[in-house]
This record gives sequence, C-alpha cells and structure tokens, in this order.
Amino acid sequence: MSDNGNWLAWQSAYERRPAEMRVASVNKSRPIFTEAGARQWQFVRDNEIIYLLGQDAKYRDLAKQKELTFFGVKSAGYCKDLDLIYFHYNDTSSDRLDLYDKNMNIARSFSNVRRVVEMNGNIIIIRKDEAENELIKYDGKKGLTIFTSSSEIYSVSSAGLKSGGWTVRVKSENGLRMFFIGADLSSTELSIGGKTQFDAIQQNPSSDADAVFLTVETKLARKNEMVDIWYAQDFDLEDHFRDQKLTSRVLWYPLEKRIVETDDRDYSSIAAIGRSGLFLRSAVDHEQVDKNDKTAVETVKRYFMYDPKTEDNTFLADTSRSFVIDSLGQFILYIDRDKWFCYSTSERKKLPELAVQKNAIPHFISSEEVLWIIGNEFWIQNLRTLKKRLVASLVCDTLEILNVKRDKSLVESNLISQTVHINDEIILKLIGEKQNTSSIVVWNSGKVKVIVDQVKDRISEFIFNASSARYSWISENYNKAPEIKMVVTPGHVKSFYTAAAAAKNSSGKITMKQLKYKGMEGEDLNAILYFPPDYSDQKTYPVAVSIYEIQKNSSNRYLKPTYRNSRGFNERLFLEMGYMVMLPDINNVGSQGPGIAALHNVNAALDELTKVKQADMKKVGLIGQSYGGYETNFIATQSDRFAAYISGASIADIVNTSFAFNYNFFSADYYRYEDGQFKLGKFTDDKEKYYQNNPLYYAEQVKSPVLLWTGTNDKNVSPEQTLSFYNALRKYRKDVVALFYKNEQHSLMGYEQRKDLTIRMLEWFDYFLCGKRDVSWIGNQ
Repeated sequence: MSDNGNWLAWQSAYERRPAEMRVASVNKSRPIFTEAGARQWQFVRDNEIIYLLGQDAKYRDLAKQKELTFFGVKSAGYCKDLDLIYFHYNDTSSDRLDLYDKNMNIARSFSNVRRVVEMNGNIIIIRKDEAENELIKYDGKKGLTIFTSSSEIYSVSSAGLKSGGWTVRVKSENGLRMFFIGADLSSTELSIGGKTQFDAIQQNPSSDADAVFLTVETKLARKNEMVDIWYAQDFDLEDHFRDQKLTSRVLWYPLEKRIVETDDRDYSSIAAIGRSGLFLRSAVDHEQVDKNDKTAVETVKRYFMYDPKTEDNTFLADTSRSFVIDSLGQFILYIDRDKWFCYSTSERKKLPELAVQKNAIPHFISSEEVLWIIGNEFWIQNLRTLKKRLVASLVCDTLEILNVKRDKSLVESNLISQTVHINDEIILKLIGEKQNTSSIVVWNSGKVKVIVDQVKDRISEFIFNASSARYSWISENYNKAPEIKMVVTPGHVKSFYTAAAAAKNSSGKITMKQLKYKGMEGEDLNAILYFPPDYSDQKTYPVAVSIYEIQKNSSNRYLKPTYRNSRGFNERLFLEMGYMVMLPDINNVGSQGPGIAALHNVNAALDELTKVKQADMKKVGLIGQSYGGYETNFIATQSDRFAAYISGASIADIVNTSFAFNYNFFSADYYRYEDGQFKLGKFTDDKEKYYQNNPLYYAEQVKSPVLLWTGTNDKNVSPEQTLSFYNALRKYRKDVVALFYKNEQHSLMGYEQRKDLTIRMLEWFDYFLCGKRDVSWIGNQ
C-alpha cells in the first residue's frame, strides 16, 4: 500500500504463465493497470510507482497517468530521505547512474557505477573510473569521495560506531581486505596478528559503540588424499564434505588500532546485547557428541555475559528459552526455572522476580516498561517498581500484535528485540483457537476499534498505510478463493479484488465437516472431512485420507486446484474427481511409539468416518509423504481398512536410518529419532519399541496395493529406503509399484514431475478404489 493509502499493488500468480503485478486505486477497486513479469515494485511519494520489467525499468505517475520507460536498467530505487528516484543502467550505457528529482528531471549522473547503496540518509556509490575504484557519498547536493583503491571495492557498510564512519571491503588478489573510513575520511586497515587478507569478512551487530564486531574466515584447502579419516571425537561431520576454514570472531577498535579476539573453546560465539557494551554467550557442553544432538529437544544451557573491556564472563541464567531485550540492551528479560527475571545491564545486577506467568510474551514499550501478552490480556509493567496494571482483556483465546517492531538479526543467537509504540495504535489479531476464528482490532489508549470482526476465514498479508487510516488483507477459506479486502472508511469492509477465474469455479460448492476423536492418551483430536462439489447425501463416495501430523489449522486454507504439488497430493483435484478427502490429526503421544500412535489415531478417525453414511468404507485410500510416508508404511503393515496406499520419500526401516548418515544435514540422524518427530528415545534404552514401530519388519503383512515414489537425489531420506520397502513387498508377492523420479529431491521441484505424480496418484486410487482399469502403467504389473 502507498504511504497515503490511495493505491494498492499485488501480484496475481498463475499455473503456467508469468505472474502479473496489478495496481489499483483504493477508491476504485478496478485495477488501473496490469504488468506481466513486473518485479521489485516500490511506491514513490503519494501517487508514483517504479518497477523492473525484464531488462528495463518503468516509472508511472498513477494520478496523472504518466509513464516513462528506462531501457537497459539493472536496478532502480527511491531514496526517501533525499526524495530522489534512481536508475542504474547496465554496461550498454556505461553502468550509468541517473538520479531524478520529483519532477523527473535528472539531478545528477555518475558513470561506471558498480553498485548503489542507501545508507543513513545518503546514497553511497561504488564506481570504477579507469584504474581507480572510488567510493562516493552523495547527500542530494554534492558527491564526496570518501575512499579510493586500485583494487575492486566489494562492499560498504556503516561502521556502527558512535564516532560514525564506514567499513569497506576490497577484493585483492589473495582475498578480502577491510578498511575503516572515519568521519574525517582517515583510513585504517584491519589487521589480525599481522594478517590483512581473508577469504570472508562478515560484519555483525556490535554492542560496543567503539568496536566493529567481525567474523573473519580463512579457508584451508582440502588435501586430495587417498583416504578420508573419520575420528570418534569429530564434532561437525560436515567438515568432511567441505573445505575447512579457520573462523575467528573479533572486536576491532579501529580508532585505537586494537583487536580483541573473543573465541574461547569453553564458550559459544558472542552476540551483541543491544548497545550495552555486553555480549551474550553460552557454555559449551564438551560431552555433546554431534552438533545436532540437542537440535530436536528443549535444552537448558548456561548463559554468560561477556565484557570485552575486562574479558570477564558473568553468569546470567540457566534457560532453554530466548532472551528478550530492548533496542539499547538496557534490560534483559529471561526465564529461569519457569520464572521471569530481568537483568539491568547499566547497573550490572539482577532485579527481583517479575511475577508473570511462564507463557507471557514481553514487548518493550519504553526504556523501562514492558507490555506483556498473557492469553487474552495485555498488561504493562514498570521494570523499576515492578508494578503492573491490566490494560485490556479481550474476547479471544490468544492475542498477537501485528505492528510490533522486531530486530531479526540476533534470532540465531537466542536474542529477541521487539518493541511496540504504546502511544500509537496497536493492531491486534484476536485468535479463537477452539473454533479456529480470528479478528483484527486496533487498540488506542483504551479504546478498541474493530477492523475485521470475528471470522473463520484465514487472514494473511495484513497491511496498513503510514497513518494507519486504511487497512488491507487477504481473506480465504477452504471453499473461498483468496480475496483482497479493505477498510477505507471506518467500520466499512469492502471486497476489493478476487481473481475472476477463481470466483466463478466450483469451490463454493465444496463443504466440510469436522470429526472429533480421542488420541492414545485421551487427548482431543480432529479430522477435516471435505465433500466434493457435486455431493449428494443419496450417494456414496470413495475417500482419500492424507496424513502427516496435526492438520486442523489448515481447515480454512483455500483448496487450490493445481499441478504444482511438491508431494503430489492435491485435495481439490481429488474432490473434483468425486472423492471425499479426510485430513486427520496425528500426534505422537504415549509410550508405544510413532507408528502405533499413528495407527491408533487413524483408526479412531476411521471409526468416526463410518458414521458418515455417504463414505464408502470399502473404497478408502491412504496417502503420506516423508514422515507421513513412514506412518503410511507402518499402517499398511498393520491395517486391513484401506483399499490402496501411496507413500512418498518415506522411511521403511527406522532401525537402520536412526544411525544412518543424513547427507542433507551432514549429520548422523539419530537425534531426529530420539527427540525429534519420532520421539522414540535412545535405541539402547528400548530396542523393542524401535522393532515394534518398524514397517520393514512387517512387510509380509501388507494386504493392499502400495504405490511408492521418491526422488533419486533425495538427501534427507535416502531412496534406498523406498527401494528396501519395494524389495520386501516384491519378495512377499505384494502389489507394489515404485516410481523413481530422476534427479529429484525429497519433494519434487520440476513442474512436469509434479504434474506426473499428481496424475498418477489420481489414477492409482481410481484403479484400486473405483475400478477404472484402463491405466496401462498400473495394469502392466
């Protein structure tokens, strides 16, 4: 949406032809123009837009219906601070950069430009003029050369220091070099132990306003030896498949020409805590065997704060959760032993317990205040006095703030920075979990304004203009095509756009029913049952059952008819072909193992399906891919309730694969079986559970035809698993066909391959559930 809220742009995607950008006036929902293949569009000022199209760029004044085309452009942009549009041409125009003012007159041009960067309200230009490479800062009036080099300038960044300045990476003959350019244009080169050239230099956020935090790498070429030796103490097995590298994380104080090396074998790498001068790190568990051993399980780690000035590590907390900080890092919020605490970095002390529930979600609203989301309530707490007050209690199960400001740069380091401006409007999504409903409201100083009243439709892509006066979102449901909706005037929601083809198709005739049943531990589970568009309660229908894990949250997802199915299965196409489609929830709860749990849950769902008289229980087929394929394989060995099975990219032998090597993650796979999806625990603790949940050990019990498929380049689940199950079924003279898609992966990527698999799935169930025998590739068996 444009800043003034008068224009909306979106992309319409198609099965086989290029996507189209559409732009419309908010007051007139009919698109003002459509451009196939447009990309990287950007609204400019109130009524203008720029975008790339093939090798060209276009500018449009939407109000005046004025259009300009710029040929041979490789990038375009708008610098809001300088109010300048720029077009960067390709080498046919000498890599020229043209800057245009608000009247679309050229304000300035630069030739031989390699790259354009917007930074701190300026345009930074990297150019090469004959033998000299030049870095220019343009402030809207004049260009200032801030750095020159005989070598290619690779990139430029803000140094992030309180004194200002830039960091520049330069490509030399033997690697990358880095320079700090001060505000006075003085230059200092990075040197670590006398070394100035590196294979990679990455700049990270720094909490020290005097230091640049860098990760530098030097590659060590792999020796082409006859034998590769793997040792028991090898921690990261990926090292056997890539060039090894020496990585060093340093704090560079360019004004002091000083380096502080932060690496320590007993601690993880550091991460900046705002601008506090402190960094977060965790203690290394030297008993851990493999890098992925704790990936799939919630693990309590010991966290410390590192002070580069004293090089001390001060204990902070034992926790398995992320730390939440304000933008400056003055306070650190964290959970320790199920209780919320706060640490003041300025005072270097831990404050008293915050006395809020473990499931509370904090958002900073000022330097000393936190907004807590607790279920359907939000509270404000002062971190100094610890006093808190209830701000609002809304009718829903849970709340989500949509206009929260997050810094995602530190997420991998277990740090979250999220801020809400309490004096502005807070846009809230109210979620009704039991009924799968949602609504959008705006909260402002205690007043609530409803934008989207409680609906069962799925709401996504919620956006609003700069003044939060106009709102737009995409609404959809299983039988309702995605539709753009808008609020232009308070209290009035209007349908803005729906694709004509989707609006006229049969999706509106599809209906749904929710089936309720109990899991192995008596937990409440749900199955989505879709009825075909021509459904009649006087007829019976075959049923396609697709399984994975919990699927109830997809009940309001539009059922799009397409061949672009990476796992082949498409609910809508089966419905159009006259099938009922059931998506039961499966959770891995209980002590008996994942296969037995899946069998129980599917049987419980089938018991409920028998109560639907129109479901032909002699014509039910089961489909699964990946983990769902494993579940399908196991159920096929234990059940006589299905007329046919389809299993893709699936595991057949969990005893073998739990200790096999995974070439997708370059790691042993046992962590996924012990603590991940399978939750089987250690093999040595309960071998019998592995045996009892292993499909391959019961292959002779399969009673119905099985279609197997896999990609021959699947690195996540080896194609040998499919081949093993095929071999076992073939040995025991079961009806089985295996499809091996050449050069495909865990999920199919090629359009023709996806289309082929989708059609074969339909034909397989038509053949064995509906008696349509004229399918040669099946009949040939």
